[in-house]
Amino acid sequence: MREWFLTYDYVAAFMLLIIILWYFCEKRIPLRNHIVFFVLIFTSFLSDCMEIIVTQMAMTGRYQNGITFCMLSVQKLIFNLIPVIFVYYVLSLAHVDAKKHPFLKHIYIFAVILDFIIYGSNIFTHWVMHVEGDIWVRGIGSFIIYGIDLCFLVIGFVSIVRHANRFSFLRPITILINVLIGVVAGVVEVQLKIPMLHLAIAFLCLSLFFYLQNEGNKIDAVTNQFNRSVFGEYVESCFKKEKKFAVIAVAMDDFKFINKTYGVENGDNLLRQVSMFFESLRVHKYVFRLGSDNFCIVLGKDIENASLQAQIIEERFKHPWFSDSHASIMMSASICCASCPRDAGSLGELIEVLDYSMSVAKKTNKGKITLVEDIDLGKIKMDKAVERAVKVAMDRDELIVHYQPIYSVEKNGYNSAEALVRLNDNKLGWISPETFIPIAEKNGLIVEMGEMILEKVCRFIRDSRLMDSSIEYIEVNISPLQLVQIDFAERVQMILEKYNVSPKMINMEVTETATMGNSETIMENVRRLVDYGIRFSLDDYGSGHANIDYINRMPFSIIKIDKVIIWDAFKDDKAGITLKYTIGMLNALNLSIVAEGVETVMMRDRLIEHGCHYMQGWYYSKAVAEEEFVKLIGLA
Repeated sequence: MREWFLTYDYVAAFMLLIIILWYFCEKRIPLRNHIVFFVLIFTSFLSDCMEIIVTQMAMTGRYQNGITFCMLSVQKLIFNLIPVIFVYYVLSLAHVDAKKHPFLKHIYIFAVILDFIIYGSNIFTHWVMHVEGDIWVRGIGSFIIYGIDLCFLVIGFVSIVRHANRFSFLRPITILINVLIGVVAGVVEVQLKIPMLHLAIAFLCLSLFFYLQNEGNKIDAVTNQFNRSVFGEYVESCFKKEKKFAVIAVAMDDFKFINKTYGVENGDNLLRQVSMFFESLRVHKYVFRLGSDNFCIVLGKDIENASLQAQIIEERFKHPWFSDSHASIMMSASICCASCPRDAGSLGELIEVLDYSMSVAKKTNKGKITLVEDIDLGKIKMDKAVERAVKVAMDRDELIVHYQPIYSVEKNGYNSAEALVRLNDNKLGWISPETFIPIAEKNGLIVEMGEMILEKVCRFIRDSRLMDSSIEYIEVNISPLQLVQIDFAERVQMILEKYNVSPKMINMEVTETATMGNSETIMENVRRLVDYGIRFSLDDYGSGHANIDYINRMPFSIIKIDKVIIWDAFKDDKAGITLKYTIGMLNALNLSIVAEGVETVMMRDRLIEHGCHYMQGWYYSKAVAEEEFVKLIGLA
């Protein structure tokens, strides 16, 4: 055995030592793959050092062969654990728990036991490896070891391919290339007897350290705390381990004002101060920065102290913080406390619970502590169930449009109808529009939903030939979120042209809040659609804050009086007088008036007497399906 063969091992040992020291100099990331990675580099370093020692022992001949073989067997046993640990590391990156996977669990147990048996017996049998002169000679037992190593490399490769979607930011190609380099180095070592495997493993660890374990992807640059991605991974691992933990979410109130008033640099300095304060809490915890002014503290131990820690945080925010110029700045923070798995059973549920709880806290308990257990979590779950139902219905094109006819006093018959969307879910049954429309608006689904409804209406107009009936137009409700889309007018025109529907057949209903902002985009969309031939109705008049000046500025053709105003007028004399003169005023402005919620003969007669032109309500008809509506207007 020649001395220069150890050069590769010396280089490998130096590289691994640098990685270990570097690893300890960085912030400890509380994720399983980071812990396994350290075990991998430490095992590789230990194996390399032992190979150097054993080689030196064999070269000098200072020790008896028995001691050499014992050291050699231990070294090879440690070395052969490297592919086992590496595959476990790959599985941890893919969020696969080998302990809970029966096949992988048994493979690991079998491989480790077999390794111990083979290398333990090698001390006496020398059937794996022995020394002849100054040359290592491999025996038949080494091929069994190679088979085990190959088995684990195959498991690692299959894991990467099978769970490729979980490696979006982990660059799986890096792992595969390094594994290939390791295999080549192994062949070189076996065939040419040049010990390059430890050097290849060192390069593998260095590559993994820079590309996959790089704390730059895990640590927030401003506060030096863990970022949102680490929070997700850590919490998800806690749920998988069925571990109890507590979460304290802290959101600083009106922090944008701080940045605007004192500057971003001072704002960042304040965030660092807050971060350092969280770090100083005398409890076992991990601190995460989830957003610009949002932090989360996770307590894996002493979770019963969560409320006490929240009180300490609340008390600290009652005292000033200091800017770079030592100016005192008062900041308040809303605090939410959750206990898992009591309050949430998964990462998704926890995020939903914290988001909802924080929104409630900022509205009703700003600057104070809010306990998640005191909030109606049932509403959160129901809202998410409704959101899923809306998405499923849209994906499957299962949204239903019903039509409520509108009666014309002048024509003594139905002259129009309002299109009303309906949703029937297999699990939730019929869901009220008052429930799912606000949810669709909150998550942005209303834009796509609105287009789907308009398409269904246009298809119905075309297929049922409504233009040949007494129906002059169909009213379609438009969300404020649709009106602020830059291309809204163009998309509406495209849909109407697609089904060859005249713009006069469509009347768009908007609520008072839809156009109160009076933004340039909204006004431009409304102007272009009016020029195209579509008319607009103001829906639910009287329920908001619209005034006469607002009505005069907007190009409304029809004013629909809210049903609550109508009903109140028949219960209270003052409300009746208000309704009477409201109708008179709208008539004086030459606006068409639709009375919503008409349910009795008395309502009908009184409203006609006051001067309403159109009636809509259950007295005439509820909203009905397409087939029934066609029969109702006499087309069928």
